[in-house]
Amino acid sequence: MKTWVSRPKEEAYLFNPAFCCTTLSVAMQNYASVRNEGVPFPLAFMFLPIVLHKPTRESLPPNTRTSMAAWLQENPEARVLFYERLISLKPHTREAIQFGMLVDWIIPRNGGLLETTLSNTEVTRTTRTLSDEARECVMRARFVGKWFAEAGETHTVMAFWGIRP
Repeated sequence: MKTWVSRPKEEAYLFNPAFCCTTLSVAMQNYASVRNEGVPFPLAFMFLPIVLHKPTRESLPPNTRTSMAAWLQENPEARVLFYERLISLKPHTREAIQFGMLVDWIIPRNGGLLETTLSNTEVTRTTRTLSDEARECVMRARFVGKWFAEAGETHTVMAFWGIRP
């Protein structure tokens, strides 16, 4: 990972650890609202490659009534280069998780689960200050968190996207 000052400005803005942590925390919060447990560690690395990738984010269904399996079958392009995006964003996801732990937004739990301490009020207050595209990323992270929780077990969700633990 490059030091903060040696990163290009665009990379520093887009992959800002606080923004990425907020996005992850929102996904975690909504995952927990369905499953009543934290997000499995491997799934945490899948949120950013989905919501930060504009073509994928814009093609996501409007609600969780559309199953992940059905949507991916109708939108196979979402899986194209997904693994490569996941690998390229892995350091930024790790940095966002570390930032979250540092500021007590993300808490590790037994069994490899991650939970967030952010409340809906804090998320709403934070998203008000974001630009339109950044706000869209956070709002879609809400959806993706719930969608992942309803899609099944960790290995099932990963298999849908063409990856494995």
